Amino acid sequence: MHKERVEMGAYDFTYELPNNFDNRVKQFFIQYNRHDVYIAFQQCKYEYEEQGLAYYAGLRGDNWDKKAIDFYIEGSSKNINLLNSNSKLVKEVIGKALKSNDSGYLVRDIFYLELDQDELVMPLSNEERLNADIKGANEVLHDLIWIGERVCANVSYNALSSENTINDYFRDMLLSKGYDETKNQTRHGISVSGKDAGEVDILLTKGGNEIAIFEGLKLSSVNKDYIDEHIEKAVDNYNALGTATFIVSYVSTTNFQGFWERFIEHIKCYLYRMEIKKLLQELVYPNAATRVATAILSRDGFDFPVYYIVFKID
Repeated sequence: MHKERVEMGAYDFTYELPNNFDNRVKQFFIQYNRHDVYIAFQQCKYEYEEQGLAYYAGLRGDNWDKKAIDFYIEGSSKNINLLNSNSKLVKEVIGKALKSNDSGYLVRDIFYLELDQDELVMPLSNEERLNADIKGANEVLHDLIWIGERVCANVSYNALSSENTINDYFRDMLLSKGYDETKNQTRHGISVSGKDAGEVDILLTKGGNEIAIFEGLKLSSVNKDYIDEHIEKAVDNYNALGTATFIVSYVSTTNFQGFWERFIEHIKCYLYRMEIKKLLQELVYPNAATRVATAILSRDGFDFPVYYIVFKID
């Protein structure tokens, strides 16, 4: 009997992490409504080590021919403390993400290691740093689209809603997803006039670092002067550090696609006071009420992404 099970079970598993492991981890954390834990996990490094057959490693249950693995997660003290305090959830999520019936892996232990400050190395190149920034910005983009979908579907937000009211909703929802907001923004930049201190609609931070600037505006037509004013504020005046920038428009119009086409043509003609490293590119439509485009700008040789998001409100 034992021999028959070995022959049936052998070589059924890949003994590798699933190709979509990181994305599965993200999805499970989101389903548990723990975006904060996912962000901490994403900002850490991890590796794993096989510990032999799961049965002999002390794991019980359905483990025939499966292998036990230990995970080692390394990161800043803030991220490691958050992950360690949610160790049961982290282990459950990693276990689900492993797809053990395909990979043949079962989690035995997870070890959390704080990196020394001098181990938190800088990226090896500007391109590597930009790729990391874009990866982080895409997480923000995903959350903004998720929030925007709820705005579009909520009759409370419509053509009569004020710009500040919708901005406040985005702020509250972003905070509920684990982002931090810098409150003292009065010296963050300069106003459009160039005379006074600027104030960002929403400045998001993680671990004390700026990760996103959010500028919201309400439109019923392609008001070129008003659009340019907000671009100038968010990109030219408020963004001294080259932080990923999101310019989000709430649009009430009967011809949304026509609006988007005129809006994009205007953005393509906008004269930034800095170099354009990658021209404006439209992204796949997330849904019927959302449009997205992105470009890469360069401030004093420091490249950063800018996203334009348009939501249709009734």
